[in-house]
Amino acid sequence: MYRIGELARIMGISKRTIDYYTQIGLLNPVRTDSNYRLYGEDCIKILEMVEHYKTLNMPLEEIKSSIKMLNSDNGIDKVKVEKHCEQIAILMGHLKEEIKVIEPILQKLNQTEKEMLVNKLSSQGVILAQTLLLLFD
Repeated sequence: MYRIGELARIMGISKRTIDYYTQIGLLNPVRTDSNYRLYGEDCIKILEMVEHYKTLNMPLEEIKSSIKMLNSDNGIDKVKVEKHCEQIAILMGHLKEEIKVIEPILQKLNQTEKEMLVNKLSSQGVILAQTLLLLFD
């Protein structure tokens, strides 16, 4: 269990951000007898998901909804799953558009720069493809 300052340091975010995420219900710390908030490993996983979704420019309310859906012990809500898949499709469309915009810049890179970029993107792409295959198998 981590106090807010420790969690902020580990995750590289501000205590104020953690406070905000706690206020909106993304994080659910345990209160000690002396009223300190303690954050567990589940909070670290949630913060990692939040940071990931933020890099995809997903609004915080959608992030909250997605995390709620992923952590739900209840049965699968087909409508929410479909909405989440639609959001993923929209993000993929945005990425496709960004690739079109950056393509002329990529053409100007030398061979070493291209190889570095391909290596970085291909490892992330492989992970994404594996995740999608697992989801749809």
